[in-house]
Amino acid sequence: MYCPKCGRETESGGRYCQWCGADTRVAPPRAVLRKKVGDISTEKYAGLGRRIGSGLIDILFLILFDMIAVGAISIISWFLQRPCPLSESIVMLYQYYRHVPRTDAYGNVVNAAIPSQIVFSAGILFLLIPWIYFAWLESSRNQATLGKMVARIAVTDMQGSRITFARGTLRFFAMSLSVLTLCVGFIIPAFTRYKQGLHDIIAGTLMFRQDP
Repeated sequence: MYCPKCGRETESGGRYCQWCGADTRVAPPRAVLRKKVGDISTEKYAGLGRRIGSGLIDILFLILFDMIAVGAISIISWFLQRPCPLSESIVMLYQYYRHVPRTDAYGNVVNAAIPSQIVFSAGILFLLIPWIYFAWLESSRNQATLGKMVARIAVTDMQGSRITFARGTLRFFAMSLSVLTLCVGFIIPAFTRYKQGLHDIIAGTLMFRQDP
């Protein structure tokens, strides 16, 4: 028989490998079953370079979607004849930079540490839109964001199947930990066995190349 850990031939009647001491009756867990589900191939892991390239493309798409959201919110505010919170946020940030009292669109001084206009703007542009973008697209039929589609990468669970929106949500919010580690969490795919980033490890996901 062969040892499931080191792969060397050992005595068939023994419980432990004579070479490495591993328990021969306990098979090590496999990261993923090599298979093809629809158009998604789970044969080759996506490397660091391809992941970085797809991430940069995703950032460009997110900037585009944020610009569309800014335009839509501005138009809605104009129709409702209400101050645009995004414009107010920009003015308040400029006032804070110039060390002058922050005021809203009506000229009222805002004393809150973080004005509601800034909370709303940051929540829409840097939380809601990116969350929907990543979680929805990665759990969709293509199993990839637009950047990953360009780079020909698909996201799967540990069995090589499509992830759920909930798992995509967990993966997205786990990215904040990769950022808080000075982006080390995004670099470790170059050193991990299954080329997983910190957010992949937390969410239990894998990324595969979809080469033709």
